[in-house]
Amino acid sequence: MRTSLQWMRDFAPLDAPLETLSNALVETGTEVEDVRRLAEGTVVARIVGLSPVPEATRSPLLIAEIDTGGEQTTTLITGASNLGVGDLVPYAPPGTLLPGWDEPLGTRMMLGKYPSPGMLLSSAELGIGEDAEGIRVLDHGVPGQAIHEAVDTDALIDVAVTTNRPDCLSQLGIARELAAALGEAVTDGWTETIPEAVLSAASSEGRLSVRIDDPDGCPRFCAVVIENVAVGPSPFWLRRRLEAVGLRPINNVVDVTNYVAAELGQPLHAFDLDRFIVASPEPTGAAEVVVRRARRGERLLCLDGVERVLDGDLVVSSGDRVVSLAGVIGGRDTAVDEGSRSVLLEAASWDWVSIRSTSNRLQLRTDASSRFDKGLSDTLPPPALRRAAALIAELGAGHVLRGQADEHPAPLPPIPPIDVPEGYLESILGCPTDPSEAATALARLGFSVEQDGGALRVLAPHWRRDVAIPADVVEEVGRSLGYGRVPSTLPGRRTPVTALAPAAPLDDRVREVCAGAGFDEVITYSFTSRVAAARLGGLGRGITPLPLLNPLSEEWSVLRTSLLPGLCLALAANLRHEAADVEIFEVGRAFWEGQRVHPPVGSTPDGADSGLPPLPAEPLLVGLLSQTHDGDAAVAESRLRRLQAVLAWLVRELAGGSLIVEPMTVEGMNAGRCGALVVEGRGVGVLGELEPSVADAYELRGRVAVAELRLDAVAPEVPRTPRFHTPARMPAVVRDLAVIVPEDTRAGTALAAIREAGGTLLESAELYDEYRDDRLGPDRKGYTFRLVYRAPDRTLTGAEVQSLHEAIATALRASCGAEVRA
Repeated sequence: MRTSLQWMRDFAPLDAPLETLSNALVETGTEVEDVRRLAEGTVVARIVGLSPVPEATRSPLLIAEIDTGGEQTTTLITGASNLGVGDLVPYAPPGTLLPGWDEPLGTRMMLGKYPSPGMLLSSAELGIGEDAEGIRVLDHGVPGQAIHEAVDTDALIDVAVTTNRPDCLSQLGIARELAAALGEAVTDGWTETIPEAVLSAASSEGRLSVRIDDPDGCPRFCAVVIENVAVGPSPFWLRRRLEAVGLRPINNVVDVTNYVAAELGQPLHAFDLDRFIVASPEPTGAAEVVVRRARRGERLLCLDGVERVLDGDLVVSSGDRVVSLAGVIGGRDTAVDEGSRSVLLEAASWDWVSIRSTSNRLQLRTDASSRFDKGLSDTLPPPALRRAAALIAELGAGHVLRGQADEHPAPLPPIPPIDVPEGYLESILGCPTDPSEAATALARLGFSVEQDGGALRVLAPHWRRDVAIPADVVEEVGRSLGYGRVPSTLPGRRTPVTALAPAAPLDDRVREVCAGAGFDEVITYSFTSRVAAARLGGLGRGITPLPLLNPLSEEWSVLRTSLLPGLCLALAANLRHEAADVEIFEVGRAFWEGQRVHPPVGSTPDGADSGLPPLPAEPLLVGLLSQTHDGDAAVAESRLRRLQAVLAWLVRELAGGSLIVEPMTVEGMNAGRCGALVVEGRGVGVLGELEPSVADAYELRGRVAVAELRLDAVAPEVPRTPRFHTPARMPAVVRDLAVIVPEDTRAGTALAAIREAGGTLLESAELYDEYRDDRLGPDRKGYTFRLVYRAPDRTLTGAEVQSLHEAIATALRASCGAEVRA
């Protein structure tokens, strides 16, 4: 939010340097995003020469030679007639961005032959007055001096306001923060009544009635009628202040509502009273304001020209017709324009939950909703309404009728006092804190404080409903006194030696491996449909799913027996958002009806058998999915190999074993491109590529490889403490072994023979490649194994490695009928 230093000075004497003010905000917890002065870059210049432009016949122009403090003078063209040699004037060189301008200044070519770099500025162009006719002549200054050192120009401070501080979304709110930091007093300028001098002799009695049908949504609604309205441009000072804080002037009535909202933080809304009355289905000549919930299907043409369909939103209506979306945006049919003669001015307190709900549902965020959805005090509407009404009258824009409406059916609960016990401030802040000093700091922030020895009883002001517990009071004291007072100290006692942390749970370790391999984790529903469970059963194939007693729909009618259907749904959702080459995984439990387990003994309070029927088994599974848009068979094969490699890594991490894939037919997967995952002779999972019919059922594109592994079968017991292995000190020798084997030879059989023959010097063996070719002969295929040899205490010689390699080759010939190629 942008604040104006001159505007904030209406509330407090903020005469410190701009840098001091900015630092004060930062030190007290308000983030400052930017600090700048209006017309920044403008300097003081002295007129050293003036001469007429001979070619200027229509209007006189002067060639002005100015001294800007540099080694050379600058020459430019001006049309001002109030200048004389020796005058000090403000000069904006090229590159300067003036208040209200969209682009920085450049060098203009006057009359086709006179270059004019930058420009001399009037009071209006400088942003410090209304005079735009002549150049501003300065009383003092030195050529080259920054203009803000010679003239009191405005400065802007952009702050980032946190959600819990809606009071700081105003000039007054930031002025309070600065005044408290500098020890200055704040005058909010609020009045208990509209000044008598601006009130009309007429009364609004009989012309205005307010009814609140939803007190929870609208705790307070205030309104006043203004007659004889003369809508027109706002005066310069008002326009300049609005522009300084980033608001666009519209007309004097609307500008006043925006001005008061920026000044006090309370949004207001102005209705054209005549149109408001006519908008009622049964006009009575009086404004019948009704605050209620919109009925489903009601419509409102909003100020932005969009017609919106309402559904339970909080609205203001004229009789029974909606004219405004409460706290968010007004309606076009009752907008104030140049033809308006009577105005109904509204200031209300709205339920922040309702405002946020409407704003989110309609995807509509306005300056008003951004304030209301943070929760404003219900004390604000009356003074804001009085301020706006008085401003309209003082501007000559209308006559304020007597009789302000103020309906307050549901006052917010009073803010309770907060008791801060003796010693609490010091114990939380970590430094000595004098209770009297803390009380003074709180009082500067607007709190009422009663001190009883070292204890404090604190009552927050109406604009600080976020302060509710003693810790909140500590925060206010800490930021007010300065966190720099908290000393940097070492811990007061030695850190005790603790035992090694237990190993991470099994599922967490699996997540680390899968995420480390580049897969993204998803979490899917534990429910599925019977059709989906039958279509792609994974490890749960053949198991009858458990039905739910009260399913939400047929789509979620049974408990899942596999993670794979959920992964396919997640992939489909990603593909709808144009994702490509998706790789995801999930760790979760399935529910297997056919493998029931008994509740553990001791699950009842007395430790006896519960007598409950057996429960379904809930195996812990990990499912992986890898998709590619490329339909090439080689690419699809690489996806299967990638899944196999990740699962092999996972098995090594969990159990230190090896994983092999054995051919097997799996429902829902392409025949010949799927198989069983085997660890130490036990089937623990499935791997394969989805067959086209399954992919089409989920609306999946490309080739999709999936795998599912039963974790509690791979690592039934996770070690309580991590297992540490001494890093290898000796170099490894890596050799590949290519063999030709019969078609029915399983890789697992060959690997078992390799490991047995390799003994302790064979560190690892894995299937590196599997290939087929007509040249290998009928019913023959090729395997390539990657073997790693290493001795723990010495470097292996070439002869030792060759001897082991030949022993392994001999074992393969004997066990598999293998023909060694290399």
